[in-house]
Amino acid sequence: MSRQPGFRMARRFTASMFITGMFTASIWIGGCSGPTGDYKAREMGGADSYTIYARGFDVKEHDTFTQLTVFDPWQKSSNVSFTYLLAEEESQAPDSIEGTFIKIPVQKVVALSTTHVAMIHQLDRTESIKGISGERLIYNPEIRERIRTGEVVDVGYDQNLNFETIVDMDPDVLFIYAVEGSVQNISEKLSELQVPVVYCGEYLEPHPLGKSEWIKFFSLFYGLQEESEAFFNSIDSSYNLLTQRASDAEPKPAVLTGLPWNDTWYMAGGKSFAARLIADAGGTFLWNDNRSSEAIPLDLESVYIRAVEADIWVNPGAASTLDELHRFDERLSELPVLQQKEVYNNNKRVNETGGNDYWESGTVRPDLVLADLMKVFHPDIMRDHQFIYYRKLK
Repeated sequence: MSRQPGFRMARRFTASMFITGMFTASIWIGGCSGPTGDYKAREMGGADSYTIYARGFDVKEHDTFTQLTVFDPWQKSSNVSFTYLLAEEESQAPDSIEGTFIKIPVQKVVALSTTHVAMIHQLDRTESIKGISGERLIYNPEIRERIRTGEVVDVGYDQNLNFETIVDMDPDVLFIYAVEGSVQNISEKLSELQVPVVYCGEYLEPHPLGKSEWIKFFSLFYGLQEESEAFFNSIDSSYNLLTQRASDAEPKPAVLTGLPWNDTWYMAGGKSFAARLIADAGGTFLWNDNRSSEAIPLDLESVYIRAVEADIWVNPGAASTLDELHRFDERLSELPVLQQKEVYNNNKRVNETGGNDYWESGTVRPDLVLADLMKVFHPDIMRDHQFIYYRKLK
C-alpha cells in the first residue's frame, strides 16, 4: 500500500433489537475467521515481538518513526496487509518504506466501533474522539454526554457514512473496522478526501487477551506505549491467575451458547473466542470437539441433540427474560437447562438506547468477563465476586 498524499496530520425481541443482538453475538461466538496459533509458544518464544496474543498487527520501532502493519482485517481476508508510518513529522518517515503517514500524537479521531471507543477511553484520551458510528449503541456515559452537547457526532455507518461531516471534522485519523473486503471502497473514497484511514481487526482475534492487547495498537497513535504495556500486563496477569484457579474446579459444567436465527443456529466453533472463554472459565463447551474458529451453521434439531445435555446456557441472543426464550420457539422450552432456569446473558450493563458495556469495556477487560463466567460455572470459588456484565435471566 503506497503512502497516501496529504496525510500530514490516519435489545429487545423486536426485529431491530434482535438483529442487533445477533450481530454482536456473531462476534462473541467467533463467527469471524481470524488468525489462530499456539499462544503459549508465542509467549515463550516471542521476545522480539510487540504482541503476545494478538495476531492482527505488528510493530517495528525505528529511530524516528514507528512502522505499524495490520494483517487481514476483515473476515476471510488472506495475505492482505496495510502499513502505517507514525511520526511527529512526515520528513521523519523515509520514502523507501511504503505506507500511509499518520502525524502523532493524534488530537482528533473518528472511531467507528464501540471497541475503539473503549480502548481510547482506557488510555484516558476520550476527549480526542470527535466522531462515532451508531450513537445509540454507545454505552460510555462520557461519550454519551459529549454526543448530547454536540462535541461528538455520529458520522453514519458502512455505506451510509456522512463523508461531508467527516471531512469537516478534519480528523487526524479515522479508525475503521471491516466485515468484508467491500470496505475498501469506503477507505479509498476517504483517502481521496484526504482523510487518513487505519484498519482495525481486533474483533477477529480468537483469544480474549488478543482482543485486549489491541490497546497497544491504539496507544501508538497517542504516544502512550508505556502506559498501555503496564495496563495490558496487569490484565494478562489477572486473566491467567483466574484461569489457573478455574482449571482445578470440578465438575466442569456443559455449556450451550447462542440462539437460532432464521431457523439456523450459528454455533461457536470449538476453536473460537467463545470456546476459549468457556474453557478458561472452567466450563465444557458442548461443541469443543469441533476444530473450527468460525461459527457453525446448524439446524435446531442438530443443536437439540447436544443441548439436552447442557448444564448452563450463556449468551442467548438479545433475550432479557426466560419468557422470551419460551416464546421464541416452543421446542426450546423442552430443554432441561431452560426448565432449570440456568440461563445467563451478558446484558447486565445496558443503557436505555441499547448500548451494552460488554462490547466496550468488556473487550478491554477480559479478566472481568472471565470472572463473571467463573461465577456462573463455579459460584463456590467466586463467592466474593459480583457480576459485572452477566446476569441470570428470570
